Amino acid sequence: SRVGEFRSRGVIVDVTILDVMDSFATRTLRSMAHMIMLRGAKTVIVGIQPEVAFSMVQLGLKLESVATALDLEEGMALLDRQTKGDTRRG
Repeated sequence: SRVGEFRSRGVIVDVTILDVMDSFATRTLRSMAHMIMLRGAKTVIVGIQPEVAFSMVQLGLKLESVATALDLEEGMALLDRQTKGDTRRG
């Protein structure tokens, strides 16, 4: 609801602290990104640790159609590029 309230153009989800990404967490992130998209904003997930990425690949878990970036700085730059030309505030 905050996406609409603040007329956000994008949301960054930082998962740096996670040392495990199972199917439930992956499904939750995908669902959250889909809900944010339905509210008219973009989602970028940042901070997936190398071990987590490796285990996700091994388990066949995918974050299809969800943008990812190495860290917060890259995530902000990616979100900025994705929302260029969007005149809404947020």
